[in-house]
Amino acid sequence: MEISSVDLQQKINNGDKIIVEFWAEWCGPCRMMKPIFEKVATENSSDVQMYTMNVDQNQGVATSLGIRSIPTIKMFNASQVIDTRVGVLNESQINGLVTELING
Repeated sequence: MEISSVDLQQKINNGDKIIVEFWAEWCGPCRMMKPIFEKVATENSSDVQMYTMNVDQNQGVATSLGIRSIPTIKMFNASQVIDTRVGVLNESQINGLVTELING
């Protein structure tokens, strides 16, 4: 579930459909959303890959992707960021992102 910066870059370069939640241990809203995100990821059977990334352990990636507040979700398709959502999302909203990426 947690992805390294090297693996993320490889998946982006491959053009994979990816959703990444950027979070930190000390972030209260992140701690609220992380289990919901992980539940959706576990139940997801599509070709959309879902990961989490700790911004404190991956500051270079967070900076390069313009992460300024957390939680932030970035969606990637065909090696491009296609959408960014900032703030806590509920299960329905996260499922909507998966559907958007499948149909996109």
